[in-house]
Amino acid sequence: MTTITKLESKVKELSKLLEALKELNAAIDLQDIYQGILDQMVMIAEAKEATLWVHEKEKNRIVAKASCRVSVDSMPMPTLTTGEGIVGKVIQTGEAELIKNAENVIESSATYPCLHAKSILTVPLHAKGQILGAIQLVDKENGSQFDNRDRELAVILAEQSALALHNSQMYDELYKMLVSMIRMLAEALDARDPLTKGHSERVARYAWLIGKRMKLDAEVCFELYQAAILHDIGKIGIEDRILRKTTGLNESEYELMKTHTEIGARILSAIQPNRFFQKSIDTAMFHHERMDGSGYPKQLKGEEIPLFARIVGVADAFDAMTTVRTYSEGMSVREAAAELIRCKGRLFDPDIVDIFIEILENCSYDLQTFPRTGAV
Repeated sequence: MTTITKLESKVKELSKLLEALKELNAAIDLQDIYQGILDQMVMIAEAKEATLWVHEKEKNRIVAKASCRVSVDSMPMPTLTTGEGIVGKVIQTGEAELIKNAENVIESSATYPCLHAKSILTVPLHAKGQILGAIQLVDKENGSQFDNRDRELAVILAEQSALALHNSQMYDELYKMLVSMIRMLAEALDARDPLTKGHSERVARYAWLIGKRMKLDAEVCFELYQAAILHDIGKIGIEDRILRKTTGLNESEYELMKTHTEIGARILSAIQPNRFFQKSIDTAMFHHERMDGSGYPKQLKGEEIPLFARIVGVADAFDAMTTVRTYSEGMSVREAAAELIRCKGRLFDPDIVDIFIEILENCSYDLQTFPRTGAV
């Protein structure tokens, strides 16, 4: 099996993950899910205050993830061990618990700061045979106590909410797997040549920060990070004798090297449905295009070049200039920045160059203090 065939097989595995993400339709931050579930419960149960707790089994703890009309920071114990307190008991047994005259229950103070609650209703978040956590409601808005009818209603709502939470947690795990797969593909490329080790990750980091500075949405910034980390994946299809050559490439070798853009686009196009990776496909194909039309493979000009490809073009050129290669000792950061400025408008998008220079200036041109990404 050839290297490209193996890679395409991995890409098909990635495609299945992406299809699963589409089916879940859950591209929402987990914290938003927690708060949305709790807000809905508070509204329907007419609760005065509430908290949502998640059971982190692998860490043997229960953590307060969201609150309503009370600050998690004000709670005496926002983190519990498994089985601790009313919340721990409900998660352990899977049974809702209604406590009236709660001011007489000393135990309640372990998980809730209110020492004078009239009643506390705690219901489990149960889905797919698992207890994911619990919601604790404190007091009715009208001053009355929770009753059995409130308990039954809260249990029904919690079951529906838990299903949404379960799907979102699955999405979160698949998202992490997706990031791991993307990194694996990039590392497979970087491993071909020790001198380029870390190149894809650095380019992705620079590109993500440019996107963030451009105020692109978080989801778009992740797409940009994904496209950047895979921009050179087509080099998997370039022979070692060319990829690792320590002297300059002759004309025929250079023409073969240039085909990595089209190879990369073909590899990524193996993902179905294509729309999940269309921007990555475009970036792999066009990141060597230049503003004046002197690039390759299609000699696109200006804004004919997709935005992601223009961003990655700047990040890629900067990293190539500042790292040691077989053909170069590498420039200093300031020298590389000056070269970007010299070539902006002709080779590189001037607005993107200006944004990247601002980022470099903010860290005093010291890559050791260069901001980290929040992409993964």
